Amino acid sequence: MAKSEASDYILPIYKDRALKHLVKMAGGKAAIKHLSAEQLKKMQAARDVVAKDMQFNTLKWFRPFKYQTQFFETGAHFTRRGMIAANRSGKTIASTYETAYHLTGRYPKNWKGKKWDKPIIAMCSGESWEQVAKTLQSKLLGCDDIKQSYKLGTGSIPLECIDDKSYRTDGANVLSIEIWHESGGKSKLYFSNYTQQVRHLQGFELDLVVLDEQPPDEIFSELVIRTAQRNGQVMCSFTPLKGMSGLVRRFWDQVEGYTHVRVTWDDIPFVNEWGENFFSQEERDQLSRDFMPWERDCRMKGIPLVGKGVVFPLLEWPTYKAIDVDLKKNEKMERLISFDLGIKNDPTVISFFFRDPVEEIIYLHKQIKVAQGETPDEYVHFLMDRETKDVPIALPHDAGQAGRYTLTEQSVREVFEDSYGLNCIPGAILNPVNDQGKVTNHKSYGINIMRVGMERGTFMINESCVDFLDEARNYAIDDAGRFSDPDDCIDSARIGILALIQGHGESIVSRANTFQFRRLEVPDGKVQRI
Repeated sequence: MAKSEASDYILPIYKDRALKHLVKMAGGKAAIKHLSAEQLKKMQAARDVVAKDMQFNTLKWFRPFKYQTQFFETGAHFTRRGMIAANRSGKTIASTYETAYHLTGRYPKNWKGKKWDKPIIAMCSGESWEQVAKTLQSKLLGCDDIKQSYKLGTGSIPLECIDDKSYRTDGANVLSIEIWHESGGKSKLYFSNYTQQVRHLQGFELDLVVLDEQPPDEIFSELVIRTAQRNGQVMCSFTPLKGMSGLVRRFWDQVEGYTHVRVTWDDIPFVNEWGENFFSQEERDQLSRDFMPWERDCRMKGIPLVGKGVVFPLLEWPTYKAIDVDLKKNEKMERLISFDLGIKNDPTVISFFFRDPVEEIIYLHKQIKVAQGETPDEYVHFLMDRETKDVPIALPHDAGQAGRYTLTEQSVREVFEDSYGLNCIPGAILNPVNDQGKVTNHKSYGINIMRVGMERGTFMINESCVDFLDEARNYAIDDAGRFSDPDDCIDSARIGILALIQGHGESIVSRANTFQFRRLEVPDGKVQRI
């Protein structure tokens, strides 16, 4: 197609939309039947004009989904904003259309987000030059190869706002371009990618940074610095396939100054405002079958994931609400408390369990994370109230080491038993006897029991245990067989599960007076530890 021909070519999709728009304006299909031949001819001509406007001024016709609008509005109060979203959610569309609003100053009448009343300097960055061209450059300017100049203006930035004499290029890629702003001046738009050395990004002063997919932490830090002088904003949109990086953690935990909108497949409509297929149920069903199990939470729900080494590859997490399961008043339930100990570099995590001995279901009902630096005397009050005083306590193998977690000559076990009279299970909680007759402390055994329980619904987690669920979703094992950090909540729960499956749980009826008689003896044999 020659350039002269291409510039006049209007895509059929815009002709269809233009006709729908005009029919609606005329009063609907019923009203069209009463139009004269002359009126129909004028409508045909108007359709071509509107279709061309729709193709080369998409910003005017853009109608965001509800979650995209929610993301836009976060700009009024936050300067570090993320859209952490499932695949096929339109996350890049959201960030590129907002970028176009800021570059041109052509805000919708109902705009409630951040506004600039003068030209800005913006930088859009992605994983590689190819990715930048196919996503950011294509969606902003309309072409992934600048040589296809007839496509220029079919992206989110209107053709009439693009100064097509201003761009600098490197092959197919646009490095920078100027955009006319409503105030009369011109905004400056730069493109970059994450493979560039940090020093190449230095020296810029930026009003707006747009990041498509997860950037390396050092790239994010450098670009954020570029916005400091101008009190600028940073927008990120990504599916968190690279897991809980430092940046993702800041968004996920909503550290001061950071906010995010998370989008799942449940939020995504099946059709757009024109009645066109956007993301059908059939396509969702097929993709869910295509995704590997460990990817599904990330790709379908926007939940950060580590990768194919993920330990708990679950599509649905076995959670429950405390109000839906009456555990405390059920006298058949066994109770148990377990610990993962820490003091200097790690927190101490206390897990509170119930177990239904009939259905053989274990419930992780509550976890308390004790801040680093606190000794047993400072958190023992969690174990001393009416509901916990006599409950058996399962301790890890290093709880008997003097001074390790107490900052005194006593061990944690001695503090609990001698100073406070707590009901600690004698000996460390280790794995059951293996087929060689040995007792081990290999972490993988308990983790596998936990995984199987999650898959079968025999290990249920109270939805209030958010730190545990956060760790579990990102828990991975590397090529050397090492489990990832953090795992404090997981280790605390693992010890409790091992204790319960070995008969150490205690019912409310029996209390401590029969506990010693029910406890299984630790078999002889060499204890192997890792």
